[in-house]
Amino acid sequence: MLKIAGFSLSQHAEGNLKERSNILLEWVEQTILKPDRTESYSSKEIHYIRQVSEFGDRFLRVVVNPEKKVIVTFFFDRRLKK
Repeated sequence: MLKIAGFSLSQHAEGNLKERSNILLEWVEQTILKPDRTESYSSKEIHYIRQVSEFGDRFLRVVVNPEKKVIVTFFFDRRLKK
């Protein structure tokens, strides 16, 4: 089982790896370890956000369930601007 920054990947996140081949696992890991900011919605949902200079300064959002130590999903968030 693949682990990133101590988190395993949900089935949805594993699918993201195949569908979104432009997102490197290194970026996902750095977003969790050194986020620009976090958004906490509940004890079961935290969003880590980081600007990725290597990808046009777009913002990567990584959603995790900290209780289960699972990455739920990740994507470049078009709603966020520089």
